[in-house]
Amino acid sequence: MVSWKSKGVLGAVFLCGVVWFAHPAQDRVNELEEQISVQYKYANPLLRDTVKALLEYDFNEPLTVENEEDFNRLTKQFWNVIHLFFNGGTVHTEWRDRVEDTKIYFMNYANGSPLSEEEAADFYQVLKATRLISRDLRDYTENSEFYDAMHSEDHEMVEQVKKRLDWKYKIEE
Repeated sequence: MVSWKSKGVLGAVFLCGVVWFAHPAQDRVNELEEQISVQYKYANPLLRDTVKALLEYDFNEPLTVENEEDFNRLTKQFWNVIHLFFNGGTVHTEWRDRVEDTKIYFMNYANGSPLSEEEAADFYQVLKATRLISRDLRDYTENSEFYDAMHSEDHEMVEQVKKRLDWKYKIEE
């Protein structure tokens, strides 16, 4: 039979082992968060510039032969950068969902179908909101701030992203 004293020693040894294993694990988590933050920080200007270039298109008009290559390059670039933002998980699910909803617009437009007035307006709203969200994210210069802006439910960016998505933007001529 094991005495209480033995159980206490075993418990202390177990607890020390957990702390010993958990400390390196927490260091690894911190390191991964740092890497993800750096990824956001460098991808953010690319996202902003890509969306700015996409906003120059008139989605009510068909894609021209001259613009097709550029549009396809921008589309690929947009989705590559968006995946950097959303593949690691984020608290901004509404933003992610709205962006995902635009896939059909990208495909239809690239296939030669101009968007309806309603589709173009919705597409424009998502792109404009994304550009402004990207501008807002520019304010976070520390890696931990950027990570928190994308992953913390309590971060001020949660409300800011919702506001950006809810605003109605004018379609610029």
